[in-house]
Amino acid sequence: MFFFKKKEKKQEEAAPVVNKEELIAKAAEKVNALEESEGDDRVKLLNEIGSLYTQAEETDQAIKYYEESLELCKQHGKASTDLMKLYNKKRQEAAEAKDDEKVKFYMEKVQSLMQMSKDMIRGNA
Repeated sequence: MFFFKKKEKKQEEAAPVVNKEELIAKAAEKVNALEESEGDDRVKLLNEIGSLYTQAEETDQAIKYYEESLELCKQHGKASTDLMKLYNKKRQEAAEAKDDEKVKFYMEKVQSLMQMSKDMIRGNA
């Protein structure tokens, strides 16, 4: 007779808890490093800072650094997709607050980013 061993259920690993203050401190360190960087290194740092602020749910700060990154290097990638998400988040918050001016402002930002993306794809950028 065959005996089958019960398979043990794997416990799903929870996502690590992220400390907001830690993320902001890391971002601040990278902001200090910005002074000494230029070119591609600067763009990379700007994207890392934007990402850290996004994880820390500091939307306005994240937008600031992602926008600066895209001004220096107009490439479609993580910066532009994250920025699109942040604009949509801000637009949603404005809609919930019934702030039509901000809804319009962020809608225009989304449109502008989409146009930039289309221009890059078409080779017009």
